[in-house]
Amino acid sequence: MSLRIGVSGGAFYPLTLTEDVPARAAALGVRDIELLLQTAGEYEPAFLRRTRAAADRCEVAIHSLHLYQALHPLFTSYQRRTDEAIDLFRWALEGAHITGARVLVWHGASRAEATAPDSWDRFVAVTARLAELAAEADVMLGIENVSWCVVSAVRDVLRLNGAIEDMPHAGAVGYVFDSFQALEAEANPFMVLAAMEGRIVDVHISDGQTGNRAHRHLLPGHGELPWPALIKAIAATGYAGPMMLEAPLADQAALDKVHDLLDPLLAAAAADDPCAELLPEGVRAGIALFNEGNYYEAHEEIEHEWHAERRPIRLLYQGILQIGVGLHHARGGNHRGAILLLGDGIAKVSRFLPECQGVQTGPLMLAAQRCLDQVIELGPDRLSEFDWSQAPVIEVS
Repeated sequence: MSLRIGVSGGAFYPLTLTEDVPARAAALGVRDIELLLQTAGEYEPAFLRRTRAAADRCEVAIHSLHLYQALHPLFTSYQRRTDEAIDLFRWALEGAHITGARVLVWHGASRAEATAPDSWDRFVAVTARLAELAAEADVMLGIENVSWCVVSAVRDVLRLNGAIEDMPHAGAVGYVFDSFQALEAEANPFMVLAAMEGRIVDVHISDGQTGNRAHRHLLPGHGELPWPALIKAIAATGYAGPMMLEAPLADQAALDKVHDLLDPLLAAAAADDPCAELLPEGVRAGIALFNEGNYYEAHEEIEHEWHAERRPIRLLYQGILQIGVGLHHARGGNHRGAILLLGDGIAKVSRFLPECQGVQTGPLMLAAQRCLDQVIELGPDRLSEFDWSQAPVIEVS
């Protein structure tokens, strides 16, 4: 299995019926698809058997089924409506077996459904119930980082991670990373990927422009997402499967543009890169100083390696350096400096997840993010209350 381009039925919506998606994808040379179920009738076993047969004739694999959110009112106070939503989820699980899909894509609770004080607890309880059903069916439940739902920001994913660990069927719950949704939620996509902690079971790709709701789900390269770094980050998570294109595909020429942009990046991500090299001794010495809390001295040590290296890997060294300087500023009471340097350092380190040159960049980035959140929450007047037990300790193998 390898990272590759697939297509969601959403790329052909609304002019192509779900049962015709396999043929449309095959005509474009695509071999991996996600079926976006649009009506209750499309959950019916007979319908999905016909669609599976169409996919088999076209030699197209159905990787995932995307649930239709409106058909799953799982947080209503009217119990019968909830019960019927669960029953339809069971149909979707049966549909996964029929079609060969390994993943059911679910948005979770919408923010409109999560206004009560106990909303998060109810969401976790429903997730645990769906995970139990998914585990029984040997199917993965994939929760997508949708901008208008409760798991859209980095902090939401981190919070859910803690809840998943306590679930009896934690192994049946994963994440669906969506590049456009991260952009629309104004969440750093690299940090979202890191927070998903190796639980990614599906990927959706499309582009966009921050704050511009008139230009949504653009073809990759037609918005502002940094695709070279993003493809590398997706590959670094360990996910090896189709990335489902959700941008509208009018014709072969549109898909060819996507291939022209992404194919070289996918090839580069699969090739050897500097992350496989040994960590320079100067950086290793600087990290030792960093872990002792000697952040300024660590800066001096790492800076030499940063200046000497001319390849993009230098951004990793600079990111570590900046996180250390940000902590140095926090200790010295420089609130603005701490925020700026921690933020810049986190953004750079997040390009090299989850590990690079033996540096465990995933844990480092998440710990640094917790420090940044703490600095912001304390404000300039209470920075002396910073909890230094939360300071990152960089792990190096």
